[in-house]
Amino acid sequence: MSQNPDSDPDLPSPQEDVSRQWRQVFEESTPGLRAFLKGRLKQDSDIDDCLQVVFVKMIQRGRDVAPAARRAWLFRVAANESARMWRSKASTDKMLERHGADEYSETDPAENVILSETTTQLYRALEQLPDSWRQVVRLRIKENLTFQEIADQLQIPLGTALTQMRRALERLKSEMEQDAE
Repeated sequence: MSQNPDSDPDLPSPQEDVSRQWRQVFEESTPGLRAFLKGRLKQDSDIDDCLQVVFVKMIQRGRDVAPAARRAWLFRVAANESARMWRSKASTDKMLERHGADEYSETDPAENVILSETTTQLYRALEQLPDSWRQVVRLRIKENLTFQEIADQLQIPLGTALTQMRRALERLKSEMEQDAE
């Protein structure tokens, strides 16, 4: 029986070879991916979870990626996955905030009183700010606008919006420190 020279049992199959190459690219890229994700995700466990998803997607979908583009592909998948994780966490945080997650926490009742008093002091201090500063703070914190969007909406220079926010925060900090004494 003649044996096909392409089917030598000692040589890896083309699929095994591609898989080995991908694993090597992933292992070489992992330190860079970890550093990249560190800037996007706060917790090491989130980074590990993200790397695991990247690895799974590499196995599932990576066969069609050209060898020269594999490293860039891994980073793109990591960027997309970290953004998805961040959005998911933000959505969860908003939902918990909206539905009163504090109701379910087991905190010291004194902490709730302190938090309530601090919140009241902060609102009083906010009312003492000049209207233009208060408006910048409200747009930044409540509306979550960028400083450029605030400047555009209020028709003021970007530097003015930044300065008003900085001064407002300095004044609020000062007021809160005085009340704490």
